[in-house]
Amino acid sequence: MAALFGDGDDDSHRGSEVGVIRPRIKQFFRIALRRDDIVVRNVDDEIRAHLDMRTEQLVREGLTPERAREEAIRRFGSMDDARRDLQQHAHQRERTMQLREWLDALRQDIRYAARGLRREPLFAGFVIATLALGIGANAAMFGVVDRMLLRGPEHITDASRLMRVYLHERVPGQGEFATPTFGYVMYSTLKNNTHSFDGVAAYVATPHGQTVLGHGTDAQLIQQGQATADLFPVLGVKPALGRFFSPDEDNVVGAERVAVLGYGLWQRVYAGDPNILGKTILLRDIPYAVVGVAPKGFTGPQLNRVDVWVPMSLHVSLQTPDWSHTWSAQWLMVVSRLKPGVTRTQAAEDATAAYRHAYTGGDKDDAGADLLVAPLTFSEDGKESTEVTVSRWFVGVAFVVLLIACSNVVNLLLARAVRRRREVAVRLALGAARRRLVQLLLTESLMLAALGGAAGLAVAWVTATLMRTVLLNNVEWTSSAIDARVLVVSAAIALGVGVITGLVPALRSSRPDLTSSLKSGVREGGAHGTRLRAALTVAQAALSIVLLVGAGLFVRSLTNVRGLDLGMQPARFLVVSPRWPSISSLDSARQVTERARRENVLAQVLDKTRQLPGIERAAMTIGLPFRSGYQQFLRVPGWDSIPKVGGAASVSAASGDYFETVGTRVLNGRAFTSADHAGTEPVTVVSELMAKTLWPKGDAIGQCLFTGPKKDSLNICSRVVGVAADVHRFRLNEKASMHYYVPFGQERGMGGTDLLVRPRNDPQAAIPEIRKLFQQLDPTIVYVDANTLQDEVDPQVRPWRLGASVFGLMGILALLVAAVGLYSVMSYLVAQRTHELGVRIALGASGGNILSLVLKSSVGMALLGIVIGLAMTLVAGRFIQPLLFNTSSRDSSVLGGVALAMLAVALLASALPALRARGTDPMEALRTE
Repeated sequence: MAALFGDGDDDSHRGSEVGVIRPRIKQFFRIALRRDDIVVRNVDDEIRAHLDMRTEQLVREGLTPERAREEAIRRFGSMDDARRDLQQHAHQRERTMQLREWLDALRQDIRYAARGLRREPLFAGFVIATLALGIGANAAMFGVVDRMLLRGPEHITDASRLMRVYLHERVPGQGEFATPTFGYVMYSTLKNNTHSFDGVAAYVATPHGQTVLGHGTDAQLIQQGQATADLFPVLGVKPALGRFFSPDEDNVVGAERVAVLGYGLWQRVYAGDPNILGKTILLRDIPYAVVGVAPKGFTGPQLNRVDVWVPMSLHVSLQTPDWSHTWSAQWLMVVSRLKPGVTRTQAAEDATAAYRHAYTGGDKDDAGADLLVAPLTFSEDGKESTEVTVSRWFVGVAFVVLLIACSNVVNLLLARAVRRRREVAVRLALGAARRRLVQLLLTESLMLAALGGAAGLAVAWVTATLMRTVLLNNVEWTSSAIDARVLVVSAAIALGVGVITGLVPALRSSRPDLTSSLKSGVREGGAHGTRLRAALTVAQAALSIVLLVGAGLFVRSLTNVRGLDLGMQPARFLVVSPRWPSISSLDSARQVTERARRENVLAQVLDKTRQLPGIERAAMTIGLPFRSGYQQFLRVPGWDSIPKVGGAASVSAASGDYFETVGTRVLNGRAFTSADHAGTEPVTVVSELMAKTLWPKGDAIGQCLFTGPKKDSLNICSRVVGVAADVHRFRLNEKASMHYYVPFGQERGMGGTDLLVRPRNDPQAAIPEIRKLFQQLDPTIVYVDANTLQDEVDPQVRPWRLGASVFGLMGILALLVAAVGLYSVMSYLVAQRTHELGVRIALGASGGNILSLVLKSSVGMALLGIVIGLAMTLVAGRFIQPLLFNTSSRDSSVLGGVALAMLAVALLASALPALRARGTDPMEALRTE
């Protein structure tokens, strides 16, 4: 302000300083009022005081008062600008002082809260542990769901516009069927004849694209992704090193074989060599030039790991459009990116029109089919995948656990607030503001929530790591279990929990009855507080019932899945698949010779394997369930036609001992023997459903099947010699379908032989010996892949295993938290009713009467929670029913068992407070009043 006064002599300067003191002193005493009108009035006083001083100075210099005033105003300048600047500085100063005061108060509150929590370590420890479990469970579930559902596969740009294409057919009498797998001609048609997509690409999904890297002892089985060159631009992904393959390398026959390494393989096998570009790797003994490295975690349009990418043209025919393989065994999937503004329905209509216009296959069912487009999260049946649906339930389950934890913490804080009523009353009586008191109590709850959130990160890390390694081990995880998004969500949850759990106790505590609270010895609490705590306890019990019922239903489903009769014993035998070098570069004659040689090697290995001491059975097959399947043309005397889809019969080739090896029972007739081979009478074994469908009178044995890869080959009768039990072909939850077997050597148009080995003991122990046999008989074999068929089945069990694990863990956790909550409530009620209990005992009440009185309250709250919880599960049952396997959401044994478990826990939780109440000393209880 001194600059506003200009230059003057010392006397006038001192006079100015004296003149300024009064408004500043006035402002100093008004500073605590913190009102805008005060700030404005102070600024006006400041300006007026300055003009008065300047006017007095000019009058002393000889000007008239009127002229001096005008000159003072002129020298001052714009009054409005000065007033605005001064008000802005005043408001800024006020905000700064308010912030400093608030921070100082917060620092005091934190120090006070920390001292209070140190005085009550058991209370603080339990609250922090409870919140850690609730927040940690939600953080872990968010991390999993975020990766699997929200973000989609890594490095994909705008994944919400990416769609997978499905062929959808309606077959009269058989229902509707959808498949995402096509031949190359379908991809070409959609790419060139549609207008709704910004791009169309094709790829082969793992695990159907396994290959062998290297040769000899260094060879290893890796996951190979096959893709058209346009897949990468359609997905919007950029390479980490080098480039992806070009259209010329994908579409030109005879082009150089190139490969793009997955980031994990590049690091794991080649130690992240920056000079890897241009080097050669061996895939099934064929050299490929490395042209690039995919970014870390890139798996294409799916979540399974991909170790190497190669052009699609190396594995499918690009020359002759073949609509007969619309339902392709090549596992070719088509992915497209919608144009902005185009809906899924519009894109499906566009794709269907293009398909029907181009289709020339001649099959009426295929010709009338339509195409669907669906997000990448949908499964192979064109519906949302079970994993995605279960993931959504996981979020709900974790949220329920958080609600239970919050209600328990609110209960504890309310009990603590009752103990602190006298302290709060003293503060209010001494003049503390209610707002200031609420801030103090909220600071305590936020501090507990922050500590619980920090501990919850450890819980989340352990939980997420276990889920990743045990339950979701086939997903490519690139980020830590606790990444930035999980940290942000955890912080938000902790903040919300702190406010929610602290607000109700803080508001209740800040409005005590000062008179009663300041009286020493008056019983604490009240009917309203008791009802609130009891309601929170009932809510905990009800929510725990929901989680426990969900856990019981998923456990029952998992038990049903594991006990399901698949028609075979997949865990008891090995599937051995030798990986030979590719013969695509050989001419036709040499390919035929090489295939015959390899079949001979397999036959020799089969004979030698049967002679090993630890082997019980061994056989060969083509078309093993859960791995591959074949359908051929079929004619049955007395039938005009057999539906192609749904009711069509699939076929497998099997050697002698096949049924004994895989554990499939032969119900009637006989199985194949060593006498059934090429050149002998054609025979077949049919499944039970096929026998009942085609020969309902039960006379299947001796009947004829005419089958072959082409319609004009249906002239040889295969006599039915046996009826075998039905076998699940590809899905655990599929209905039985017609299937038949032909002897190995009598199959036509089938390829891909697997060796089946049934050891007497652990199947894994027999693998080294079998691999050694293959290498001795044929050193050209690149790799021998061997595992049990159970490894192929287990991924389908994952949804139920996930549900049982997560619901079970969260249910047990919720039950423990609810039990502790009930214990705390009963302990509080017993302490509150000490005087009443003492009077009852003094009047002659027995220990049994007191025990019954306390237990009745506990059981009453538990029963009310059980009833509400069971009602909630019955309502939610229709939503969870599709996720269950051969289990009703209203399973009475599960509902009854959970209700009894909750009732037992309630009795145990209230036993100690009840015993404490029975031992109340009446004299001591009466003296406390």
